Amino acid sequence: MKTIDLHVHSYFSDGSLSPEELTRLAIAAGLGAYSLTDHDTVDGIDRALQAAEGTGLEVVPGIEFSTRWQHRDIHILGYFIDYRSPSFQEQLHGFINSRNARNEKMCEKIRALTGFPISEEILIRRFPDAVITRAHMAAWLVEEGYVETRPVAFDKYLGDNASCFVPKEEITPVDAIRMILTHHGIPVLAHPLLYSLTKKQLEALVGELKEAGLKGMEAVYVLNKGSDEAHMRALAKKYGLLVTGGSDFHGANKPDISLGTGLKHNLEIPYSLLETLKAART
Repeated sequence: MKTIDLHVHSYFSDGSLSPEELTRLAIAAGLGAYSLTDHDTVDGIDRALQAAEGTGLEVVPGIEFSTRWQHRDIHILGYFIDYRSPSFQEQLHGFINSRNARNEKMCEKIRALTGFPISEEILIRRFPDAVITRAHMAAWLVEEGYVETRPVAFDKYLGDNASCFVPKEEITPVDAIRMILTHHGIPVLAHPLLYSLTKKQLEALVGELKEAGLKGMEAVYVLNKGSDEAHMRALAKKYGLLVTGGSDFHGANKPDISLGTGLKHNLEIPYSLLETLKAART
């Protein structure tokens, strides 16, 4: 059976590999297709597409938007967006600029509390191709010897309840869905079980997003356990949503997860899910 992976990150966001390395890894893994879904950026897509030319591997243009809903982070995947559109690029750059302002505020708080010489400028020099996130701050703190591990960095300084946390500008899942739809893409709710929602809250979220134009749910996911996938497939069916799947691969930044096959080969995502996704394109 030809398999796919529709949730993959490069070093343009918080993964560790280049788009070219991801493409070679996908070919070596025998995948029929993968989607590059970096956080809030599409800068790696052209390189991934170019690397896959003539190989038989399909690269699906994608993105993963970070949004807020009822004081929680909610991620919306977008597939087949017209990512080269000037209007899409303009909106995306505005989104990134608001994130950069938040990053500098967090760096200021870390400097004031600890004296560590962290700044947005230093992070950009260290990670020149990436849209800077808290993951990059954590990586820098570890590399410079200020904390032992990334989880410690989040516990002490960067996590939602930590001393230097600054909330993001409130960009909602509905905002992301509308942006994706406007640019001819397919919006999908990423990893719905990661948000620590009750069953009632999750249904409320899915219902609200369906009304806004949500087209799919990532029901097949690397961290699913037991009957999780069956429950998410049932929820998708209830709301008339497509099913997608992905490993959420980050390379060395999540070393236990393999591209295409997940944790200890717990994933096998059939190509038929991508065929259904293609059929839903506008």
